[in-house]
Amino acid sequence: MKLFKKILLGILILIVLVGIGIFLWLNSFKPDLNTDLQLKGLKKEVEVLYDDYGIPHIYAQNEEDLFYAFGYVHAQDRLFQMELIRRLADGRLAELFGKDAIPSDKFFRTLGFRKHAKWTIDSLVKNNPDAPFVRASQAYVKGINAFIETGKGPLEFSLASIPKTPFTLEDTYIIAGYMGFTFAEAFRSESIATYIYNKYGDTYLKDVWSQWPKGEPTISVQARDSVAKVAKNLAKIANQLASIETSAPFPPYHGSNGWVLSGTKTKSGKPILSNDTHIAFSQPSVWYEAHLECPGFKFYGNFLAGAPLAALGHSQYGGWGLTMFENDDVDFFREKANPKNPNQVWYKDHWEDLKIYEEIIKVKDGTDLKIQVKNSRHGILMNDSFDKMADHQDPIAMWWVFNQFPSHFLEIFYDIAHAKNAAEARKAVSVLTAPGLNFMWADTGGNIAWWAAAKLPKRPTHVNPMLILDGSSGNDDPTGWLDFSQNPQILNPQRGVLYTANNQPADMGGGLIPGYYVPGDRAKRIEQLLLTDKKDWTQGELRKVINDVTSPNTKGLLRSIIPIIFAEELSPLAKRSIEKLIPWEGTHNLEEVEPTIFYRFIYYILVNTVKDELGDEIFESFEHNVNFKRNMITLIKKEDSPWWDNIHTKERETRRQILTRSLNEAVASLEQQLGNDVDQWQWKKVHTLTHKHPLGILPIVGKLFNVGPFPVPGGRETINNLDFPIDSTGIYEVSYGPALRRIIDFANPEHSESVLPTGQSGNVMSKHYDDQASMFVEGGSRAELMNRAEIEKIQTGKIIFKP
Repeated sequence: MKLFKKILLGILILIVLVGIGIFLWLNSFKPDLNTDLQLKGLKKEVEVLYDDYGIPHIYAQNEEDLFYAFGYVHAQDRLFQMELIRRLADGRLAELFGKDAIPSDKFFRTLGFRKHAKWTIDSLVKNNPDAPFVRASQAYVKGINAFIETGKGPLEFSLASIPKTPFTLEDTYIIAGYMGFTFAEAFRSESIATYIYNKYGDTYLKDVWSQWPKGEPTISVQARDSVAKVAKNLAKIANQLASIETSAPFPPYHGSNGWVLSGTKTKSGKPILSNDTHIAFSQPSVWYEAHLECPGFKFYGNFLAGAPLAALGHSQYGGWGLTMFENDDVDFFREKANPKNPNQVWYKDHWEDLKIYEEIIKVKDGTDLKIQVKNSRHGILMNDSFDKMADHQDPIAMWWVFNQFPSHFLEIFYDIAHAKNAAEARKAVSVLTAPGLNFMWADTGGNIAWWAAAKLPKRPTHVNPMLILDGSSGNDDPTGWLDFSQNPQILNPQRGVLYTANNQPADMGGGLIPGYYVPGDRAKRIEQLLLTDKKDWTQGELRKVINDVTSPNTKGLLRSIIPIIFAEELSPLAKRSIEKLIPWEGTHNLEEVEPTIFYRFIYYILVNTVKDELGDEIFESFEHNVNFKRNMITLIKKEDSPWWDNIHTKERETRRQILTRSLNEAVASLEQQLGNDVDQWQWKKVHTLTHKHPLGILPIVGKLFNVGPFPVPGGRETINNLDFPIDSTGIYEVSYGPALRRIIDFANPEHSESVLPTGQSGNVMSKHYDDQASMFVEGGSRAELMNRAEIEKIQTGKIIFKP
């Protein structure tokens, strides 16, 4: 017995020692935030003060040193994130993760972001090496590489055996290319639209794929056959693309809210800007915050991994927020291949040679994969990027505005960060080509403005850019470009309120800009809350707006369809559920059961309405497609839509039959999932948020990296837009939502407020890895400080960089 106790004690001691050893090993990856460091080539000493949320406040004596130090501290906190996004965008994930990453690598290697980056550098950088944006960007890259050379690599590098390799300016442009791709909704949509159009006709398509629905709010502006078979296979690429995006280690962008109130509407008498960008959740958080200061420049910004210039930010003069414009900047062309020469396509009256180059994808523990990338005059042929398209005789070319011009991204964000007024900001954003972005501006001079920035193509009047076009005739080709003055925009509107929620801009005089605009729910709710007679708005009151969880359109939808349902054919539980839905105002609070019933009801309506025409695979992508979400309510309200009839039955189903059946099925599934007490079907049980780390899939250790799950309020297209796919599970795992919530009162821009979904640090052992997670879920905020005396009072670390 004594021997047994000794053995047991020895095992326990061993476990404790191993545990301590693991803890010390993990802790060794945490950077030292109280130290002096030497940086080669630094001109003057630079100070970095860390506040109580781990945000660096960098003080330098010149801009190059400022961005040099920023590159170092950004890499120190987020190098793993930087590494993954550049590999993802460059099609080099298979080098780390093996054959499972090949589909993603094939797709992004075909898009050719590195070629585009080289073209941009040859066009804009080499000819202007002393431009301030170039010098700042190169200094930032130099700082990243200084950390790579001298700092300890992240824990993830050790676990995934990632080699430390230098960054280049090309990498920053590649990352900008990935941002542009995730904004281009046409990649996910046009193949599905073409399938519906060719298989079922225009009547079907109009009910689910129209432009902006009548009556929904628009953004105010300044007053001024075999084809069907091909299309079905094309539609399946939306699913494959969704799979690539879902498994990608860096999240896609989805939308955003932004509004600005002029001083006539605020208590302070100065404009207040609010912005929450909607991006797929991941860990670490997408945005990285930093306060940068040197003589002539005082700035607080939100930066993407590997990006030297802030995509969001403000100075003591003014600032801006972003939402996606959602303009359609991608067209797909079906080329006519030469049956005698696969490397030629027909154009107007002759065969044209394709431009071809080879890419080699290196695969960990596998054979290198060689792919050919082919280009027609319209753009890259996408067939070989997707398994579903590889055997098609019809080449599909992608024409994308992004590929028609060098990228001005770095120049734009450098210039707007230095802008002192609305005129300078407008000049900065006017050169943006793609992706299209809504810039919301406010400044201490009292100006508020909005510019829909993008290079907008002119298309022939007969062209529907949401369908796959004919590449052989030349008749569908773009014919030119609009001048920026013709883009939707407005300066200092009389009503004193500007907002964008990815909704359709009003007509500037040349017709509505075609695009993949989202449902009008958020826009309508913003108008309900902000377009009032109230003239004393504060930051705190606008914080309530940015966290609002009411969907104004659900109430109207339910009140129009509930009277249609056959009440006598409903189950007792379905009748109880109806009683809950009738008075519901569309709120999505944690304790409420109505959202749980509503989304289950919607799921079965969609299954019983459109799944028979589309099939399982296309339906999976169609359900959360922005075009369908925008037109879903219009479809459900339309009595005579052909979609109500099930094409697989002899009987002709009616809307009333489908709605009644769907409610019964929804309630039956909820009873099976959550029990027969309707009052126990609370939203908090099914609507949760987990911030998933790329290594979160690993057994045992993976849980160390993920943050959550958290029960969360909000829902689809509420202002607090915590969205999710709807499927057969009845569980709504949030896929994307606000990647930050920032509010700036320009009466005192040194005391703006924001919150990140998890935290500032990418180091799992840092207390700043997830110290904002609960605050985010609860709708709270913390300060974005720019006053040194106040920062020093809460200082938690200080790094001094010396030459």
